Amino acid sequence: MGLALSCYGIERVDMQNRPLENTVFVLAAGFFGVFLRWLQLQLAFDDKGLCGPSIFNYIVPLFIIIAAWVLRSRIKKLLGGELILPADYHEALANPGRFYAFLRWLLGLMMAGGGALLIRGSEVEKHTLMLRLIGGAAIAAGLAFPLYLGWANRKLKRFSRELICLFGLLPIALFGIWLVYDYVNNAINSVIWGFLVEVLAVSVLMLAFFRLAGYAYGTAEPKKALFWIQFGVFMSLTVLADSRRTGMQVIFLSAGLMLTLADFILLKKLREKPEEKPPEGEDAPLPNGGIEEL
Repeated sequence: MGLALSCYGIERVDMQNRPLENTVFVLAAGFFGVFLRWLQLQLAFDDKGLCGPSIFNYIVPLFIIIAAWVLRSRIKKLLGGELILPADYHEALANPGRFYAFLRWLLGLMMAGGGALLIRGSEVEKHTLMLRLIGGAAIAAGLAFPLYLGWANRKLKRFSRELICLFGLLPIALFGIWLVYDYVNNAINSVIWGFLVEVLAVSVLMLAFFRLAGYAYGTAEPKKALFWIQFGVFMSLTVLADSRRTGMQVIFLSAGLMLTLADFILLKKLREKPEEKPPEGEDAPLPNGGIEEL
C-alpha cells in the first residue's frame, strides 16, 4: 500500500513538472536557433548584405527541420499513451489568479507597444501604409490576447462567444498582413536567405495562433495545436537574430512569449485518459460469447 502511494506521489510530481520542463525545452531550442542564425548572418553575409557560400546555409535549415521533428516526436510521445489534453475552450485555457492576469496583460501591452513603435517610426520608411497596418493590427492583437485567455475563466454570456472568436482572429490577421508585407518588400530581393527565415517565422506564427483560436471555435485539435504553438515559440526566437525595425522585433518577441504562456497553460491541463466503461444495454457483450450454457 505504501509503495503504491509513493508511486502515485511520484507520478503527480512528474505531472506537475512536465509543463515547466517542456516549456524550458522549447525555449532552449529557440535560443540555440537564434544563435545559429546569428552565426549565419555573421559568417555567410558580407558588408553589402550579400550571402556567400557557408556551411551555415545548410546548418540553419537543417536545425529548423530537426527542431520541428523533435517537437512533433515529443508531443506524440507525451500524448500517445495514457495522457490527454482537453479540447474545450474553458477547460483547456483556464488560467485563474492574479499572476496569470499580470502575465496576460504584460505580454499583450508589450505587443501593443511594439505596434505603436512601428507606427511611430514608419513615417520615413517605404511601404508606410503596410507598416502602419501591421502596427495597428499588433495593437489590436495585443489588447485582444489577455481577453482571449482571461475569458476562459468565466462563463460566457450573450455575444461573448462571437467576441472571443474575434479576439482569436486578430493575431492571425496581424501575421497575415505581415506576410503580404514580406512579399511586397522582398519582391525584387534576390538574397533569399535575407528574408526566408522571417517569412517562415511569420507563416508558423500565423498557424500557431490559428490553432490556438480553434479552442474558441470548438474545433481544437490538442496535438496539432501544441505542436504549432511550440514551433511558433521556436521560430519567434530564431528570427530575432535578424536586423529589423525595433517595433517588429518587439512584436516577434511578445508573440513568442504569448505562445509560451499558452503552451504552459495547455500543458498544465495534462490528465490521464478516463477508463472506458463497458457498453450497456443492447450493445453489451453476451456472456460466453453469446453461447448459452446447456
